[in-house]
Amino acid sequence: MNDLINIKVVQKDFNGEKKRFVNARELYKWLGVRRDFSNWIKDRIKKYDFVEDFDYFVAIAKFGDGLKANKTGKIIDSKTGKVLPKNYVISVDMAKELAMVENTDIGKKVRKYFIRVEGDFKKVMRVATLDPKVINQLTSQFLETREETKDYRKDFTDCVKNFVAVKNYGTYTDMLYNFLFLEKAKEYRKLLALAKKDFTRNYMYEEILLIIGAFEVGLAGEVEKEFKKLRRMLNKSEFVSRFNEFASQKNWLVYQKRARSMMATYDEELRNIKHPKLIDYKKEFSQEDIQKLIG
Repeated sequence: MNDLINIKVVQKDFNGEKKRFVNARELYKWLGVRRDFSNWIKDRIKKYDFVEDFDYFVAIAKFGDGLKANKTGKIIDSKTGKVLPKNYVISVDMAKELAMVENTDIGKKVRKYFIRVEGDFKKVMRVATLDPKVINQLTSQFLETREETKDYRKDFTDCVKNFVAVKNYGTYTDMLYNFLFLEKAKEYRKLLALAKKDFTRNYMYEEILLIIGAFEVGLAGEVEKEFKKLRRMLNKSEFVSRFNEFASQKNWLVYQKRARSMMATYDEELRNIKHPKLIDYKKEFSQEDIQKLIG
């Protein structure tokens, strides 16, 4: 079904609750409706008693940047003179009903698609409600990844043990966490309300674990190279210098952005945890995100 239909579903806080929405124009396209979109959606809303600001809302372009309203209330682009279309953003329940009343084969397939999408979402939310700390463990590969990254962690700690004179394991780990998501280990644990017996990395998302593991094993290799070059153990400032050089590589800035976005988005949507330092990285929680968790 995913190969046939892929309508973007997003989660929004709407009237004080989390609801799932799709763009009506995208649904219209997939259903293959042959009528004009504007007349079709208005007719469906009237005929089936859909309620604005409950089943759907209308997204209209904001004024400014050359936009203005004419006498009819339509929004005009002053540069092109064209009327900008209204975007109808509809709930998944409304989308299912619209697909059903089209009474076509593709309409039935679209409805089944949304039923599956909602099923996936409810599965994730059930786990989040019961024990939000372990929502990250939904992915089928989490335990495998967790075991694999233990070896990467050992590479890093062995590196500090064998090649660095000052053995500040906690300080070096905080440097990594701070680089990736602007929080030290204690700050992260406090936000998740972890108990002393809770091992921090058991409560991180699989992709975050992989990023951390890749960074640790890569950094360990760089430190070993420096050790061989100097023919002695690195002091703390030399270790910090190697860390900063390694972290400044462009590929790590890409992973940094991904880690921060995931932490800010997933935690706020699923664990009701806000990361104050990551507020600028929050994005819409999408069906793609859900698939990564339950995949």
